[in-house]
Amino acid sequence: MEEKSLLIFNQQIKMDKYWNTYSMELITQITATGRVYHHHIQPSEKGRLCVNVFNGVNINIIRSRVFGEIQIRFEVESEELGRIDLQPACIDVHGHLDRHIPVQDKVKVFEHYLERLQVVYDTILALSPEKA
Repeated sequence: MEEKSLLIFNQQIKMDKYWNTYSMELITQITATGRVYHHHIQPSEKGRLCVNVFNGVNINIIRSRVFGEIQIRFEVESEELGRIDLQPACIDVHGHLDRHIPVQDKVKVFEHYLERLQVVYDTILALSPEKA
């Protein structure tokens, strides 16, 4: 039993490190590009990032599993936009986002995030009277 407990603990530590690396890469890139994409990080609880877009839309990036592969949900909160479904993601036991992007690759991790946000930006643009 002690051996199993240690294996589970070590796996959990490894997955926590992957989540922390993923989170820090996003926080760094979102902070650096705030004026370009009009988004910023807001304080939130452990296992979750909250990104505010155009001061009116919150996107919660939520770690939804503690054991094994990390599941990531993207939830949009906005009365104006209604429900928007964003494709979920995962971090596998090898530290790959959606099984092919290393969580240490800050460029690809940020591109992955921007791909998820595309639907939100398209929805906001569709509501705008003058489309760019």
